[in-house]
Amino acid sequence: MSLTYRLKALTKIADRLSSELSRDKLGVPYPEASIIGVVGTFGAQTIMDISRRSNLDKSQTSRTVEALLAKSVLVRDQSPVDGRSVIISLTPEGKKIFKKVAPTMYRRDQDLYRALSEQEMEALRYLLDKLLASHGWNAA
Repeated sequence: MSLTYRLKALTKIADRLSSELSRDKLGVPYPEASIIGVVGTFGAQTIMDISRRSNLDKSQTSRTVEALLAKSVLVRDQSPVDGRSVIISLTPEGKKIFKKVAPTMYRRDQDLYRALSEQEMEALRYLLDKLLASHGWNAA
């Protein structure tokens, strides 16, 4: 089996686990939980950055951000650097939800890694980061 096949299969498993955890434990759809997790983890950022970090396409990211803005989970501010750009950040309500999202997504990751030893998990993270970096992807 190819690397692409394996990565897509693992992505489907991770998405299924994420959707189940989001719905059952958080009561929010997975795209919303993903965006809250990204903004909570990386701080205020543009929609393009949120899209890249959440691995959601730009249109889905935009729609989900708009829904979260309407729910007062996120807030939009003008970029201090670029007046044409907006920065998205968590509201106090969003921060409360993030405190639930982060441990839930951590449990999802632990479930994905359960077949690996600690040393194997570190090796996998290192190798995936190396592959991503070699193609210009900066996870930070």
